[in-house]
Amino acid sequence: MTLRPEILSLYRYFAYAAHMRSLYSREDIPKWLKMLGEDEYGLLSFFYSEPGIYLMYSYAGLYLVIEGYRDVGLRDVEIDELLASPLVDRLRLFRNATFHYQKGLISIKHPQFFGTEEEKTERWIGQVYTAFARFFSENTIPIPKSLKESLHDKTALEVAQAIRAYWKSQE
Repeated sequence: MTLRPEILSLYRYFAYAAHMRSLYSREDIPKWLKMLGEDEYGLLSFFYSEPGIYLMYSYAGLYLVIEGYRDVGLRDVEIDELLASPLVDRLRLFRNATFHYQKGLISIKHPQFFGTEEEKTERWIGQVYTAFARFFSENTIPIPKSLKESLHDKTALEVAQAIRAYWKSQE
């Protein structure tokens, strides 16, 4: 396999977004969702909380990955099909509201992304994350299955040290 620097660079942004998504997934989301519906301050409380920050940055970061994927001219059947969705443009607006200064306490672009229950935006986001995770595992530095399995329940530093040791042993 030929490693392409532009894919490795794009993977870095995916890793940032995926890390924020993993932090979000550790939160007690059902309790947050209940609070969101209780009064007009629920949404404000959420967007200013740690899980809200994790969610906003993971979604906005995913759009950055989509933008880079397109800019580099990459192709993948599954990803391309997912990116044909009109949710991509709404995610772009969500990213803009996250990373461009907004005068209001909450930009309407944030809640607009989520749309209706039927649109299932979170499921689509999950599918996009899964497709990019597969894409990057197939197109970046290969890690043997035995090494991957040994990394479960390790700290980030231990994972980095193990991967570094593996790469050095391959020289």
